[in-house]
Amino acid sequence: MNPASIGNIVYSDVALVPCTAAATVELIRETGLDIRGLEVVVIGHSEIVGKPTAFLLMAECATVTVCHAMTRSLAKHSRRADVLVVAMGKPHRVGAGMIKPGAVVIDIGTNPITDADGMTRIVGDVDTDAVREVAGWITPVPGGVGLVTVAILMRNATMAHRLQMAVTGSPAAGRR
Repeated sequence: MNPASIGNIVYSDVALVPCTAAATVELIRETGLDIRGLEVVVIGHSEIVGKPTAFLLMAECATVTVCHAMTRSLAKHSRRADVLVVAMGKPHRVGAGMIKPGAVVIDIGTNPITDADGMTRIVGDVDTDAVREVAGWITPVPGGVGLVTVAILMRNATMAHRLQMAVTGSPAAGRR
């Protein structure tokens, strides 16, 4: 991520996009929902995930609200979301009472916690066990967004190669 890539997203140049943000959009598409017009709430406004995700979803014509640490009544915003994207870095911060019934929940959080038995494990920002009863669709942590992020990274690498080939004309052109 750099200022130029953020600028590209703002102007809908999405040939090479941030991997996690693109993974989030792909996962929403996989639910079968039409992104156009969806009420999406993004919790977290980092330059790496939150902001690029919001821009990509706006480019898809979703109605996007971005919440952050200073947002008042976070639950009020999250309960109206058709799609809730959570990337805030706080383990199990989002519970069942914060979810609209049937909503899609994309949990991007990866938080190490230590259990009572001393074992460390990774959990998301969403209390998956509680939210599973309310949400229509939820990504697991680990094993959800991260896997799709890696696939998008491979897609970006392939696209970057193609773009480079278009500039140089051949793989050997830059070796002379």
